[in-house]
Amino acid sequence: MAGSSPEKILELHGTSRTVSCLSCKKGYTRDEVQERISSGVKVPRCDQCDGILKPDTISFGQAMPERETAEAVRRSEECDLFIVIGSSLVVHPAASMPLVAKERGAKLVIINRDPTPQDSLADAVVRGSAGAIMSQIIQRVREG
Repeated sequence: MAGSSPEKILELHGTSRTVSCLSCKKGYTRDEVQERISSGVKVPRCDQCDGILKPDTISFGQAMPERETAEAVRRSEECDLFIVIGSSLVVHPAASMPLVAKERGAKLVIINRDPTPQDSLADAVVRGSAGAIMSQIIQRVREG
């Protein structure tokens, strides 16, 4: 949605844009399920098996997606620059990716409103609203 190629995006913690049945895994769009909720349905259920529908986000206690996690580690190991934008860096395994990158020699930049546990490892820390800072960076890049 931000304009990046979908194949370049890894959703380690899932996505709220899709919904799946907890029993049979049938997928739904978020809009489709939202319509049900807006019409008064308290607990949306699967058309196929009557299972409970849940957004495709990873909740505490759920396993992380293996393919995405392995790919995130691979990309972290191979990058030259790792930029953290708007993360507290406390939820693992995603919070360990900057450490993987640093161990392999990458530069680390953290853009965040609040301090993180990895600030002391960063090559640069920019404090402030991620959205505002990224807008400024994009503007300056466009200006050349």
